[in-house]
Amino acid sequence: MNNKHKEQLKLYDDKEQELERAIAIVREQRREYINQHNLNRVNDNAEETQINQN
Repeated sequence: MNNKHKEQLKLYDDKEQELERAIAIVREQRREYINQHNLNRVNDNAEETQINQN
């Protein structure tokens, strides 16, 4: 494999790592938002109402 290919593959690898870090940050922000607003609780009444309406 010549240097041109190695350099291109390194660019792809670097970009992939950058995007993986960004995804991890967004996932953490999403978890924090859910926790701050108590969105992780199941609302049984809402589910029952939705089932009864169908």
